Amino acid sequence: MAAPAHSKTRKLRTASNDRHPLRVLVATAGDADSVGALWVASALAREHSAEVMALGVTPPFPHAFPSMFSMKAPISIDEKSRLHMLDDVRDCVREIPGAEQWGKSAVVGWPADIVPASAASWGASLIAIGIGRHGTLDRLFGTETAIAVMKQAKIPVIAVDAGVRALPQHACVAVDFTPASLAAASVAASLLAPHGTLSLVHACAFTGAHSQSGDLVDLYRTGAKAKLDRAVASLRRHTDRTVDGAMIDGEAAKTILSFAKERRCDLIALGGHEQGLIDRVLLGSVRTRVVRSAQCSVLIAPPRPTDLTVWSEHK
Repeated sequence: MAAPAHSKTRKLRTASNDRHPLRVLVATAGDADSVGALWVASALAREHSAEVMALGVTPPFPHAFPSMFSMKAPISIDEKSRLHMLDDVRDCVREIPGAEQWGKSAVVGWPADIVPASAASWGASLIAIGIGRHGTLDRLFGTETAIAVMKQAKIPVIAVDAGVRALPQHACVAVDFTPASLAAASVAASLLAPHGTLSLVHACAFTGAHSQSGDLVDLYRTGAKAKLDRAVASLRRHTDRTVDGAMIDGEAAKTILSFAKERRCDLIALGGHEQGLIDRVLLGSVRTRVVRSAQCSVLIAPPRPTDLTVWSEHK
């Protein structure tokens, strides 16, 4: 599909770009589940000159165990595990294009705590993590770990399927017109491959309800359609990707998953959570259901704009 005429303008440059280069932290256990996330980071480095840090995370030795289980001090065991993890990370990225220029590090701890803290310390713009779906109970990284990281992170997190080898071509964004969902749309646009498509999807309330002109249902749908059209128009001014909108009926999680499957989307994006205790604990039932059930990568963006949003391009 041809790019819209407005996309012939120059690439967006801001002072923020100069001060804050795009930085991608890839959390990994040095295994196959994170390979897709590593490839996405590689593509972002190529498209946006992003800096990448591959961070290996290994769980701590259970210090509460009686000393008879090991003759070595727990600290010594942890350091040995960390060095083994660092070797695993180096082996894992060896075949990833451009990875020789990345930073590589390894830490001891639990991903839900270590990954967001490391991202904040390094000044990351984006966290990429594998979304392993095979035996998550016996894996360090899996779907539940991705959800746990998303609960804590204050920057966008993309959970990537292991089989991914490129930036997404078609992303769908669940929009409810809150700042969080609109930020998710902006971030998703910046992560799309050139000539990619961004679909803004609003799940309508009053599913199956009959309406007449001027009643509550009609007013809601008319207002939602107007807001959707404005959001689409706004994004088209800030990206050269194709942007469209769709109004669909049904419960939000179910409809966005169905839409993504039908349109063969390779990324679903949703707005993130506020930092209140209840929402952090629950993450949000819609978001959690999508992360657990999606057959593609999932992006969760924070409720406030981040540096990553300036990487939407005009070419």
